[in-house]
Amino acid sequence: MTKAFPLQWPKGRSKTKNRSDSRFQVKPTKAFDEMMTELDRFGAANVVVSSNIPLRRDGTPYRDGLTELLENPGVAVYFTKKKRQICLPCDAYRRPWENCRAIGKAVEAFRAIERHGADQILDQAFEGFTALPAPDQVSDPNRTAWWVVLGVKAGATKEQINDAYKSAARKAGGATLKLNRAKEQGLAAASGP
Repeated sequence: MTKAFPLQWPKGRSKTKNRSDSRFQVKPTKAFDEMMTELDRFGAANVVVSSNIPLRRDGTPYRDGLTELLENPGVAVYFTKKKRQICLPCDAYRRPWENCRAIGKAVEAFRAIERHGADQILDQAFEGFTALPAPDQVSDPNRTAWWVVLGVKAGATKEQINDAYKSAARKAGGATLKLNRAKEQGLAAASGP
C-alpha cells in the first residue's frame, strides 16, 4: 500500500547522492499547487504524493514542510493513467518543494508531447515510469476486493463507500493507491446516493 507519509520511494530506483539547490523562481506552495494542477490536466487518477512532509487531517502535506531541509527531501508521485500505474520520483534537490516543482515541470512537458500528437512516444516513455511497488506494498494489491479494503459490505451505497474511504485514509495517514482504487471500484459498482 503506497502511503503519502512517510516517503515511499519505489524499489529499484536509485537516490541522488549529491543534491543541489534549484533555480526555480516560484513560491513553495505554488510549486506544489501547480504540480497538482498539471497532474489533473494530464488526466492522472488516484494521485498519491508521497514525501517526508507530515500530513494535515485532509491528507495534504503541511505547507511549511515544503521548505524544510530534510535528510531525505524526495517526492514520489504515484498515479494511474490509461490503466497503467506510474511513479514519478524526484530527489535531485535539497527541499521538497523544489522536487515538486521538477515533477510538475516534467508533467507539463508530457502534456506538451500529448498536445503535439506524439502519444506513442509518451506511451513508450511511460514504460520506464511504470510504478514499481513501494517498499511496504503487498505483492498484488488487486487481489483484495474493494469492499474488503474499505471495510464495507459488497452492496454498500456511495455514501457508505465515501465515508469508509475517508476513515481508512485517516487511519493510513493519507490516501493510498490501494484505497483510491478500492473507492473508485466501489463507486463504479455502487447503487444509491
